[in-house]
Amino acid sequence: MEKYLCIDLSRTKLRYAIVTEGLDVVAEGNEYIGINNREEVFGPILNVTDRYRDEIEGVSITMPGVIDPKRGIAYSGGVFSWVRDYNYAEELSEYIDKPVVICNDAKAAALAEVGYGALKKVQNGVLLMILNTGIGGAVITDGHILDGHHFASGEFSYMKGTYETPDDIQTMFALSTSLDGLSALVEEASGKKNLNVLRICSKMAAGDEDVRRGVENYCRRLAVYIYNIQCVIDADVFVIGGHLTDDPNMMKMIQKAVDDMFEADHFKNIFKPTIKQCVFHDNSRRYGAVYNFRLQTGRLQNQ
Repeated sequence: MEKYLCIDLSRTKLRYAIVTEGLDVVAEGNEYIGINNREEVFGPILNVTDRYRDEIEGVSITMPGVIDPKRGIAYSGGVFSWVRDYNYAEELSEYIDKPVVICNDAKAAALAEVGYGALKKVQNGVLLMILNTGIGGAVITDGHILDGHHFASGEFSYMKGTYETPDDIQTMFALSTSLDGLSALVEEASGKKNLNVLRICSKMAAGDEDVRRGVENYCRRLAVYIYNIQCVIDADVFVIGGHLTDDPNMMKMIQKAVDDMFEADHFKNIFKPTIKQCVFHDNSRRYGAVYNFRLQTGRLQNQ
């Protein structure tokens, strides 16, 4: 059975795993990295690939930024501001003499759901990953990730929240509906400060109605963005991931907010999508990396 080295790059860490084509994890670990230049990122990558090169068929990297997965080029790198039109895949492939592919991290999470999870066999769908500082996402059309002309499709973070103050970044999707946005709405409704998701869910379970009211306000806000995306995409399924979805009550509240939004729609011309919880959580990018490697190297065609 083939094994792949899956590397996920974030602000401070390189998480890696040796994963089989059947999604069994053989080994895993992490390395600390910097974000300031190529050496701070590529040094740890080369350390890991040197360690496992004789065991693997190739390397699959997931990272922030605008990525061309077919050509292996990172046009930007998110927190890695030095990345501009950088051919990660070619450089690393020449070093280890094995195939290397790369993918945007949010789209990798979507690929995990497309290949093995809640978006499997779904022709048209949307993935929303609600993260701490932003919204990751992907659009699925005809069963495939929609890249867009500039490989930036699914960058929901930058959606404007209001036409009245379009320059107010606090109203854009990334900030108003992030976990920090949730905490702010709960604080506004309850007066309770510095609540993370776990504490918010705990207080709701204990019957704190003020906290629940803040969460309901958050869900209504999220439902507005889902409605707006649906007007353009006409998706069958929205899959929602992130720490929010760990609490089943939160998913029920999101579903109710979406139901109410579409029920209250005056024209009734927009079809309400099904709302699902993602199958994969913290390790979604890992399994998406496996799927992307098999996709880009033609291995899926043999199934």
